[in-house]
Amino acid sequence: MTPRLLFCHTLFGKNTARIGDYRVAHGYEGVEWGLDGWRLMKPEGRRRQLLERLRTAAPRCSVHAPYTDLEIGHRDPEHAGAACRILQDYLDAAADLGAHHVNIHVGTFSPDPEELCHETLARNLTTLMEHALRRGVPLTVENLRGGPSSDPGSFAALLRQTGAPVTFDLGHAAGCPWVMEGRGTVVDFLRAVPTRILSAHLYLIERNDTHFAPDTLADLAPALDALTERGCDFWVLELHALEALERTRRIVDQYLRERGERASN
Repeated sequence: MTPRLLFCHTLFGKNTARIGDYRVAHGYEGVEWGLDGWRLMKPEGRRRQLLERLRTAAPRCSVHAPYTDLEIGHRDPEHAGAACRILQDYLDAAADLGAHHVNIHVGTFSPDPEELCHETLARNLTTLMEHALRRGVPLTVENLRGGPSSDPGSFAALLRQTGAPVTFDLGHAAGCPWVMEGRGTVVDFLRAVPTRILSAHLYLIERNDTHFAPDTLADLAPALDALTERGCDFWVLELHALEALERTRRIVDQYLRERGERASN
């Protein structure tokens, strides 16, 4: 299995021409479009123009849906229902774009437990998965640093209930309380995921909303081995600064090169 390597567009802003040029020059297979703060155009003509810009820059892509003000598990049913309907619209657009998958957050920004309703979360996640299936674009759920997806036990329970596949975020796992308090490792967390790991976000750790690059191959190799064992071949280097992205790419390339050499011996 040779992983497909993508990068997150956000370090280049909305300059799709520059994003496309960088992708080609550095041999990336595609781009993950992180659309928090970059909303869809509602008029159909404008929306088609936007999707064509994204398609031109990256014929292969994934879509990270917005999350700042969208919570499908909110205890307020009107908010949760509106969030679900908005995300259905993003699924439609991603299907039109031909995206590999759409990734969503649940329980973003560590809400208090009484702000969430587990039954609503599971019901709306199932609704979104059914809509995604009809449109032919997979939906994934990402593990976060806080909230119900930051603990392997509660995350696994949601995944078993819904069957949702996962975008496994290495940096979120490294920075979550379960790992930081020494209850387990990033690899332990990853291996506790009971459903398919469809994609991964690669970087070392998130602190104060900053994504840090690994220093050496040893920082990432165990997690990359575990992703490979799980058959995850869609790797998004989710760095928000150019130097950090390029340092991470060098380490990932080293990993793939050394793995290839071991396989050939």
